Amino acid sequence: MSDHDDFEPLAAEYALGCLEGDDLREAERMMANNPAFSRAVAAWQTRLTPLTALVPPAPPPDALWDRIAASTAPVPDNVVPLRRVRFWQASTAGALAIAASLAAFMILRPAPRAQIAVLAQMAGGTPIFLATAEPDGRLTIRPNGAIGVPSGRDLELWALAKGDTKPHSLGVLPVAGRQMAAGLAPDTQLLVSLEPLGGSPTGQPTGPVVFGGTLTQVN
Repeated sequence: MSDHDDFEPLAAEYALGCLEGDDLREAERMMANNPAFSRAVAAWQTRLTPLTALVPPAPPPDALWDRIAASTAPVPDNVVPLRRVRFWQASTAGALAIAASLAAFMILRPAPRAQIAVLAQMAGGTPIFLATAEPDGRLTIRPNGAIGVPSGRDLELWALAKGDTKPHSLGVLPVAGRQMAAGLAPDTQLLVSLEPLGGSPTGQPTGPVVFGGTLTQVN
């Protein structure tokens, strides 16, 4: 495998603005020192730009211009790209980030490499989590934005296989997401309920199911 193949997934995630911690610092280092990586990021940004058409029009909030003014103080040139990514990530509709993430997985991971599920609010609204299930059984849940959980409560993740009538628990789901061994079949429904601290005491959801989505094979 070439070095280009090795860093292509990282370039896609950097272009999407979904890196953090050590991964983000490594991508920033490569942006500054690796021209091939910088070109790969630029190619992903160009490739993903048409997905903005998927975002429905919405009036800006009243305080938006004040936030823009506060965020446009002069900064060093090498900080500008990161500021732009963070502003894009914070201010665009959640549907754009999810659509772009799905596009990246579809292009980078040929079938049957992964299954994808978008966990949206059950009452309708912005997608909250992106779930990816790998063939080796690993399940990764990533948040798409800030999530509030009432004090003394936890989110719990459940899997409901096609044809089953009762879900089984995959454990407490931190708002920062998590990775676990799950081995889920295609068309499994993922549900997130609001439970007492530490999770459901009954082995079944006791609180409202607030987010949900279905795993779909990436083709």
